Amino acid sequence: MARFPSADRLLEFKAIVEAGNISQASEQLGLTRPTLSRRLTELEDALDLRLLQRTTRELYLTPAGKELYMRAERIAADIETTWQVMKQHDHEPRGPLKISVPESEFAAAPLFTDFALEFPKVELDVVVTNRRTDIREAGIDVALVFGDVTDSSLIVKSIFTNKNFAMATRGYLERKGTPQSPKDLEAHDCIVLRGSDGLPQLRWPLTSGGSVKVHPRMLTAGFLLMVQAVNKGLGIGVLPQNMLTKNPELVALFPESLCRVSQLKLVYVERKYQQPHVRAFIERSEQFWKTWLLSW
Repeated sequence: MARFPSADRLLEFKAIVEAGNISQASEQLGLTRPTLSRRLTELEDALDLRLLQRTTRELYLTPAGKELYMRAERIAADIETTWQVMKQHDHEPRGPLKISVPESEFAAAPLFTDFALEFPKVELDVVVTNRRTDIREAGIDVALVFGDVTDSSLIVKSIFTNKNFAMATRGYLERKGTPQSPKDLEAHDCIVLRGSDGLPQLRWPLTSGGSVKVHPRMLTAGFLLMVQAVNKGLGIGVLPQNMLTKNPELVALFPESLCRVSQLKLVYVERKYQQPHVRAFIERSEQFWKTWLLSW
């Protein structure tokens, strides 16, 4: 297959035509006159076409030269438009922004509506899922996740760390009896959460390094449903520490020996060449969720 000349030759040809002579065009392009003249000759030889008729004072376009010049004009205009569009990404947040959150409660946060009002050129797409996904493959710009992030190539920013204890209402403990050790939890009704891998968390972690097996009366992927079920006295669940202040009926069971530490994290791909709308969302969401979780 014949190799065509570089696109740079088009822009050089356009400069020669518009300058009216090779000397002035070479100055504009930062090239020597012999170099530009040689490149013009090589272009004509590669195309096997005469593009310019030369005299000692003027250059005249041939029919082939006129067509090439018109095409070069369009290409140059497209290049200019492309750089202008790219330049817009340097300062103004705009374009599609896909965010993944683990619970609908996060999706309903005022953060998203406030962000949309502040940046009307950003097209928000908020995906609710507690399953781990490949954020690159899914086209997700920023993900809000709980737990560990195993992909070391991703950027991870910790938002909040919380201790979670086994809890039950006083009413449940009066009906079912209070377990005397973590091992006794096997005989109790438990509200069990599915992990981000979709599997039920049937073993609750002990601070000693082991775990205790539990029996699910209710199994759910929804964190808020689990919280509500425990608050209704349906069973024992592993809840955030701050739930004890929100519901005085809750009792923490074995807080010294049964504890799960959870972390809320912002996860994204790019740091160095981060687009403005992604950077703006990360900046605003970091502070928002810190405040939101403290008051949740």
